[in-house]
Amino acid sequence: MNCFLTKPQDLKRVAICHRKAFPESLSSKLRIEFTEKMLSWYIDDPRGVLFHFENGEKVVGYCGAIKTKVQGLEGSSSSMAQYSFNAMLKALLLKPWLIFHKENFKRIPLIKKNILMKLGFRFNNLISVDNFDAFVPYWGLVVIGVDFAYQGKGYGSLLLQEFEKLAKDDNVSKIFLSVKKENTNAIKSYKRNGWQMSSFNFDSLIMHKNI
Repeated sequence: MNCFLTKPQDLKRVAICHRKAFPESLSSKLRIEFTEKMLSWYIDDPRGVLFHFENGEKVVGYCGAIKTKVQGLEGSSSSMAQYSFNAMLKALLLKPWLIFHKENFKRIPLIKKNILMKLGFRFNNLISVDNFDAFVPYWGLVVIGVDFAYQGKGYGSLLLQEFEKLAKDDNVSKIFLSVKKENTNAIKSYKRNGWQMSSFNFDSLIMHKNI
């Protein structure tokens, strides 16, 4: 199993992996061109990190992260939403019934904020994890996905280990992630890999690990 930093020419294969890992997500229900555009943020934005595992020519797992070296920057959700805003509108025009996808209802505040930002409004941003202690630079785990056919074989832990290694190589001593409270299997996996709970954030848990 080989690990690679994702390049533009890899995006379609990573997008296919994403859709197999999260088949019911809005980003998977939309056209694959949108999935590729969404993932390309990690390559085009200087704060983004994207890497994947390959088995032969097939991408079997991938991980996306965001670097935060100074306090008060936009989080990954807003940054990615601004980046892929036009692509999202185009994708929803082609599949308008997906406007009513459950993820959109959960993200109404974020959607409103990003529409206002597109109209020129600006917000004073403080990322939630900044508020726990005196600020230190950190990496945030945004997404981790494993092709359904390869789940339960330890690839998730391998991705976490690679994420930790890359963060450490970047002279970062703390890493964070957010996970839905109901995702008990993921929470157990993170705990097995040394992550600890930091706080609650609406319907999610914030977890961290010192490295």
